[in-house]
Amino acid sequence: MATLSCGRMTLTFGFPSSSPAMSTIVRLAITQPSRHLMVSASSPLTPRKPLGLPLMNLHRLPCMYAPFSTSPAAKLSAVANQNTGQRIKWKIIARIAYYVRVPFLVLSVYGIGYQQGIMDYSRDPKNTESKLLDTTLASVGCTSLEDKGKVLIAHEGEWKNLLSKFRSNHHLYHAQDDSTYDEEHRRMVMLHNASVVGEKIVNVAQSYVKGKLKEAVKDATNEMPPEVSENERLLYRALEMNEEVDEWTKASRHMEGPWRFVLIPSSMPNAFVSEILPHRIFITTSMFETFIESQDELALVLGHEISHLLLGHSSGRNSLETAFRTIEILLLSLDPTEGLLSLAFMSFLASCRSAIGAVYSRDNERCADELGIKLSAMACYDTRAASQVFNKMHMHNLESGKDSSSNKVGWGGLLSFFDSHPPSEERFRTLLKESDLENSEKYEETSCASLKTMFFDAMKPSEDEKGDPIS
Repeated sequence: MATLSCGRMTLTFGFPSSSPAMSTIVRLAITQPSRHLMVSASSPLTPRKPLGLPLMNLHRLPCMYAPFSTSPAAKLSAVANQNTGQRIKWKIIARIAYYVRVPFLVLSVYGIGYQQGIMDYSRDPKNTESKLLDTTLASVGCTSLEDKGKVLIAHEGEWKNLLSKFRSNHHLYHAQDDSTYDEEHRRMVMLHNASVVGEKIVNVAQSYVKGKLKEAVKDATNEMPPEVSENERLLYRALEMNEEVDEWTKASRHMEGPWRFVLIPSSMPNAFVSEILPHRIFITTSMFETFIESQDELALVLGHEISHLLLGHSSGRNSLETAFRTIEILLLSLDPTEGLLSLAFMSFLASCRSAIGAVYSRDNERCADELGIKLSAMACYDTRAASQVFNKMHMHNLESGKDSSSNKVGWGGLLSFFDSHPPSEERFRTLLKESDLENSEKYEETSCASLKTMFFDAMKPSEDEKGDPIS
């Protein structure tokens, strides 16, 4: 008896290993591996029944000719080799399954948190909203109870008699105490200006979004075949799937409803609009004190912040952040050192995430500047004068030593990759140039005319308000 071994495959033959027939089989197995070797039953060296030996791709395996062995050690070795191969195969499969499930686990945790947030809000909307407001105030340094007590909120339309009510209340309750009048009056004037300008910006933004949505629907409908455009049900479904229509539909929903304007006592100059607290424009007292000297400048700042909301930058940033976190966790799970390099790897991934996020953020800021100056012009403000607010920011950064990293040379210039905003000087020059195209004269016969009529009507005092002047 003899065997022909190829890797883990062993072929057994019923004749001596030194016979000419065995030599022929070995030679055929090497030179013609794709054929079936048939040993004739008439041969005196073979079994009585024909033996079919399919030799598939044996030329690719390391083959050896060895005497047949039936020792227990050989059998145990063959079983061990087979078990080792099975373990390696299943280990690879398990590892692949582990890597594949990581993104799904991250998204599942995110989904659970999102659903929990919705449930908490539905159970107690006021309490949840109060907690979100505290978190928002803390983000700009308003944390003490005293500062929170100084937060001023004006609802849309209240600017008309905001100052007159303040004077009446102060005269009624604090007639003998004028020590705090100047400070409170100064903050009330800030809130009044934010309300007046903010309401104009909101109105033109709502008009702008309606126009863009109407234009997107018209363009999408014109591109559809007649069998879709003439069927209302099919047309509605097709429009829902259109990316541009969906974008402006979301923007329209963001703008619908009454708005509030929130003045925050804080030393951090900032203004922003938040999706988690919709229909609110936040601005700090320091923003007025440091940069804003006119309603034109205020209009550009608020128009910029509203533009972030219209363009969906907050939602896009959250989606990008979630994707980065998922990739980060997945790459950390591939660490071959089982954690020894994780700290360095985490630092590297965080730097990459910050750099990519900064590029995305700078592009968003430029887009918001472009739309913001357009909204300011539509609201009849002087956009050329308004652009000076960014020149003030640039000068403030120079004086405080916080000049943009992009203006530095050498290694300092590399830090510009992590700047979330473009340089203020660049933004000022861009907006100053853009003001030649986007200005109130361009919209004198359209949005400016209708807006002026609306506000002149609103400023007319009612019968019970006559004689109560408004500053």
